[in-house]
Amino acid sequence: MEHRRICVAGSINVDLIAYVDDAPEAARYSGGRGFQMSAGGKSLNTAMTIASLLPVDLIGRIGDDDFGVFVGRTLGAARVGTEGIVVDDARGTGVGHVRVSAAGEYDTVVVPGANDGFSREDIDAYLDGNAAPHLAVLNLEVPLPTVLHAARSFRAAGASVILNASPVQEGARTLLALADVVVLNADEARLVLDLPEEQDPPALLAALRAAGARAAVITLGAHGAAYVDDAGTRGRIRGVSARVVNTIGAGDSFLGGFVAALAAGHSFHDALVFADRAGRIVCGKQTSYLASTDRLALDDTQEAPSIPSLKEPEPSHG
Repeated sequence: MEHRRICVAGSINVDLIAYVDDAPEAARYSGGRGFQMSAGGKSLNTAMTIASLLPVDLIGRIGDDDFGVFVGRTLGAARVGTEGIVVDDARGTGVGHVRVSAAGEYDTVVVPGANDGFSREDIDAYLDGNAAPHLAVLNLEVPLPTVLHAARSFRAAGASVILNASPVQEGARTLLALADVVVLNADEARLVLDLPEEQDPPALLAALRAAGARAAVITLGAHGAAYVDDAGTRGRIRGVSARVVNTIGAGDSFLGGFVAALAAGHSFHDALVFADRAGRIVCGKQTSYLASTDRLALDDTQEAPSIPSLKEPEPSHG
């Protein structure tokens, strides 16, 4: 079955995660229940989720260090395309220092490292050496000038741009007209639009369209998502409660599931139903993205459309 080629461009980190007994804000010194190191960053999480379903390339920067080697091994095991990853000799791999509460909520301090060096030249080098993707996925966890250049360059090459407008940076509004689909949560929408008091998702969607967005999705956590597609049709998907281990990467995996479903030919609405399922499954995992072993759980629902396996089967080891 044919599918649309996908490229994710942006942030790559290593997450150092401590599971604590108290809420992160409750104490300066907290007892820990566990620790793990995981590959992370918004773009990596999104690419890893897509890679569990469809082929995908990742563009970004890592450092020439042990964390960079760890990231490379993780991406290789998932068979993410890494031709667009640059090893930065001047900066270390980005790091997320994360604490997760017993309720699964988290706070994080991000040291961007090599992500701050992500440049226009990195985008140009990828497009010079590879066929343009059908879908290009961007976020704001890297320098805004690079994201602007990426959006313009991918669109000029014929790609549809899906922008996760997170974390919100000053000037993010300028990207709305360069994206075919904008995905963000309600708080981010209020920041981008400078509408701090607006609580109505349909009003926020209308404001996003008025600001230049062709289609937009506002994620609403446990309440699902509201959307307007490029034809102006509005809709909503209902949320379903999830078992929560941690919420790291839930939004990134929602995005990855949405992009994979669009690439496989599903409608805008059905792609969001699938995306919600992907985000809920990640909430119940310690890793911040889907793996190929999660496919059964993704398909085990009458609500979400199934995504056909378009990757070559994994080699057997037994």
